[in-house]
Amino acid sequence: MIVFVLLGTFISVAHSYYPGPYDEELDNMLLFEPDKAFLEAKERLHKAEMQGHIDNQLVALYYISEALFIVSRYDDLEPYVAKGLKLAEKSNNIIFQSEFLSFQVSLDELRGNYEQASSKANKALQLSQETSNQKLIAQQTSLRGQIHMAMENFDLAIQDVEKAIEVYKSNNDRKSLSLGYNLLALVYTALGDNDNAIKYYLESVKYDDIKAPYNQATMFYNLGGAYSLSNQFDLAVEYYTKSVELANQIKDESTLAFAEYGLAELYSMQKEHEKAEQTLIPSIDVFNKINDVMMQFNSNVLMAKIKTDLKDFEAAKHYLDIAKQRADVINTPNTYLYHILYNIDFLTAQERWKEAFDQLKQSLKIRKEVEKLEKDKLISELKVKFNAQFDQEKLELLEKQNELQQTTIQQELTKQKYLWGMIILGLVLFLIILYSYINQLKVKKYLYKLSVTDHLTQVANRRHVMEKLQELQKNSLENSSTFAVILIDLDFFKMINDNYGHDIGNDVLIHFANTAKRIVGDNGMVGRIGGEEWLILLYNSTKNSVDDFLYELRQTYQTRIPKEIPKNIVLSFSSGVILCNGQYSEYEQMLREVDAAMYKAKQKGREQDIFVQPQQIV
Repeated sequence: MIVFVLLGTFISVAHSYYPGPYDEELDNMLLFEPDKAFLEAKERLHKAEMQGHIDNQLVALYYISEALFIVSRYDDLEPYVAKGLKLAEKSNNIIFQSEFLSFQVSLDELRGNYEQASSKANKALQLSQETSNQKLIAQQTSLRGQIHMAMENFDLAIQDVEKAIEVYKSNNDRKSLSLGYNLLALVYTALGDNDNAIKYYLESVKYDDIKAPYNQATMFYNLGGAYSLSNQFDLAVEYYTKSVELANQIKDESTLAFAEYGLAELYSMQKEHEKAEQTLIPSIDVFNKINDVMMQFNSNVLMAKIKTDLKDFEAAKHYLDIAKQRADVINTPNTYLYHILYNIDFLTAQERWKEAFDQLKQSLKIRKEVEKLEKDKLISELKVKFNAQFDQEKLELLEKQNELQQTTIQQELTKQKYLWGMIILGLVLFLIILYSYINQLKVKKYLYKLSVTDHLTQVANRRHVMEKLQELQKNSLENSSTFAVILIDLDFFKMINDNYGHDIGNDVLIHFANTAKRIVGDNGMVGRIGGEEWLILLYNSTKNSVDDFLYELRQTYQTRIPKEIPKNIVLSFSSGVILCNGQYSEYEQMLREVDAAMYKAKQKGREQDIFVQPQQIV
């Protein structure tokens, strides 16, 4: 599917595979002619039903569903998805059970049914893990990340999508990489991290070798949104316009609606209210037609803002009421806060200060609830002593200001009541912005830690340790400094998983990580690069110091076993080692040679270390 989604532990690479499309002809047709793919798949479905061929029916139903999803015919899509899922369950085809469940996940997300979407996404991922299909597992992992994003669980979303991207990279799947980076950029956009959002959108464009018009139209819209949020309005207009032109060309009314919504938002910001209104009206009709609840909310609050700026308050109230109905379906804190923000704008434009102030108090209540949830999830990062006292003093100040405003309204029916209202409004907004900014800094710090750390073992993840390797290699070239690169694979790890279960397997991984991290200390870095493979970097190393390190690591790993690991499990590892002092111009060559040395160690009987010989270093 075009939509994606974290997987606790991927099945061992040795016994997994990464298949191509179910039907290459239909897969290519989807990219450029989804309507034609739909008709062709329908013909194949009819033929397969006449022949009673179950597998061919499932493939045809899958491509029918893909085609309808691409062209946003969601009502037509549902019966085909239901039929496909029923047939897959009846024939016990786990792969297609997972695939058709993922279509249902996307439909539930579109309609704001996030709890149902989350439950089905977890089930689709669980089913994919019962296969050895790496590609399917990665797609369902990415899809779960998309649902985490919709539910505003952004840390989990980043973990899921990055895990999927690692699989796509290891299999050189550029098409899936393009889509994966696009989703990662969407998560950072939702977080307000526009620099990272633009960075990953551009990565998505870089890996898009096929240039399928439907995908490109969507990516251009997303890039326009990221540039808009970073106040680069010229670039935003450029990419929104590209999206509009491409969507018109391929008659993709859904993407056209998104792009015109983005342009209407820009026009509104630039005070071109009539132009914004005319641009937005067709988008609202399309979002209603495809029943996209989130975009129904977004487009209605934007239209309310436009109508408010045009002083058409009756129409603005109508659109705000519709947006409130959609917010109740979506039921996330940020959605309610956005609605309140636009409602405050609506009320202050009419100088209805008391009602605007009451809305501000409501937003504070919601923000307090959000803060509590964030503290529960990020307790080590966000538990700051002064927060509780600050909140209490802020609420007391608001109550006093409210009393003062009530007295002023009763005593003065002149301009003073408006002046006091504006002062109070400005003060409260300042406090809210200050408080949100402090919390945002802490959240970003936490997200950065997540982005460089392996979730299970708490050592550096693949990306972070590879960045460190590049840094050491570059420094070695410039200064002839010496460091060691050690690639380690835990021996017979799959046998441990198979015989004792994944929980014991995870305990072994954690035991190795803790042992290596303790012995390395400040003299290097330990990173998990996938499954049971590790990359260890040692600074200022010699052959003797590396020998001593490996001996201590092996002895400690084998003898100081935690009580949760059965004592009859034999623990060992094999490694390949390179000592570098400026001989390598590319870090990738070092990785290839140390990987070959590690595999040589395994072929020679495991539990040994193979050093890359000096004559191999170029």
